[in-house]
Amino acid sequence: MRVGIVGFASSGKSTLFQLLTGAKPDHAAAHSGQLGVAEIPDPRLDVLTKMYEPAKVTPATLELVDTPGLDPRGGGDNPQVLGLMRAADALLIVLGQYLGGNPADELARLVDELVFADLTIVTGRIEKLEATLKKPRPEKEREAATEELAALRAIAAKLEAGGRTQHWTENERSAFRAYQLFLQKPRFVVTNLAEDAVASAVSLGDAGQGVESLALCASLELEIAQLADEDRQAFMADLGLESLSRGPLLAALTRGTMGQITFFTAGPKEVRGWPLTGGATAVDAAGKIHTDLARGFIRAEVIHYDDLVRCGSEREAKKHGLYRLEGKEYIVKDGDVIVIRFSV
Repeated sequence: MRVGIVGFASSGKSTLFQLLTGAKPDHAAAHSGQLGVAEIPDPRLDVLTKMYEPAKVTPATLELVDTPGLDPRGGGDNPQVLGLMRAADALLIVLGQYLGGNPADELARLVDELVFADLTIVTGRIEKLEATLKKPRPEKEREAATEELAALRAIAAKLEAGGRTQHWTENERSAFRAYQLFLQKPRFVVTNLAEDAVASAVSLGDAGQGVESLALCASLELEIAQLADEDRQAFMADLGLESLSRGPLLAALTRGTMGQITFFTAGPKEVRGWPLTGGATAVDAAGKIHTDLARGFIRAEVIHYDDLVRCGSEREAKKHGLYRLEGKEYIVKDGDVIVIRFSV
């Protein structure tokens, strides 16, 4: 899954992108969006590494794209920017409080931009469907178009009311998934604070209701993250900071907002964390590792991380009968350690 880092120009998106991915902003990608990868911190990976002593360790990762900033006055390149944002699976919204603005007002304006962009697409499609239904069409096509039109009209009405309702019929959900509407994308809000406001409380108003959020000073945290370990600890102590926000932010974004879990593969060659959508099956997990494993899937040999660590080794866990063989429909749990049995 890909997360779009979005916000108005100068909100600090690129600084947050660098903090999360370690990649310096690429000015050549200013108009197309810069892609980067963030490694998701997971203490379980460290424990498995000590247990297996592998030649290679690979954490679960998350793709992030730093999209161009929206013009707060509207117009300009905003339609093109919104098009880039629409391709993301989730939105990491950055609010530039450090500029002296009100985060609640800024979030409300940005949400209005997203609602209006969705409404433009929906009303355009409604007009096309209405024109289609005025012409002779096979009965099945007419039924499908009529059903889609009803769903889109309901979505349009809710968008016109602000788009904040969480009550959607299955037909409406199918319709807005088909058009990648912002309405259905998970959101996480980061308020980018000034250095002297790090401990300040932040209110996001009505637009922030039900949305996970975090407040941090991106420039300060980036500066601290780039220090040597001993200097970093001393600097953080001077500032009264117990920890940096990068790890908690990535964990909350992936596990909470995006509903992802992490499963592991472990052995002497490599210990690796794999991100997976919550509710996915063993064959989905196999496909995440390699398409051949999904195609030739036979069984998944599964043990949960907690059971493995409690036993201290694979050998001891197997002695206690804690490894299980699961089929294609098994729902993978966060922390499962999996070996895929397959034949191609």
